[in-house]
Amino acid sequence: DELQAALLCVKLKCLDQETEFKRRIAKRYLNEIQNPKICLPQVSEDQAHVWHLFVIRTSDRAGLQEYLTKNLIQTVVHYPIPVHKQAAYKELSHLSFPVSELIHKEVLSLPLSPVLEEEEITKIVAILNQW
Repeated sequence: DELQAALLCVKLKCLDQETEFKRRIAKRYLNEIQNPKICLPQVSEDQAHVWHLFVIRTSDRAGLQEYLTKNLIQTVVHYPIPVHKQAAYKELSHLSFPVSELIHKEVLSLPLSPVLEEEEITKIVAILNQW
């Protein structure tokens, strides 16, 4: 609608700046998170990733999410249901895709907001490394 279009027109002016800021946050996460229980995204340097989300994996997602919540770090599980188990694909729901099902049990999105302060990013990294 017109209201959303007006808001997006304003927001588009900041898109490149916000994308660059998210790239800097992602780079810090990739370089500084050093916890063997956390699987980071694999990206090559030559890929121009816009980092809409920064999704990690861990076999103890509930434990990590609870730990981060206790430390005032908000996380989200953006895609908890594998595609073949979603209502739109009910004809596939009887099938088994073990890798996809495992990934969907492990994924967790970290904060990646352009309003994050450097100190907040440092805190997030430190807390993840301590887990």
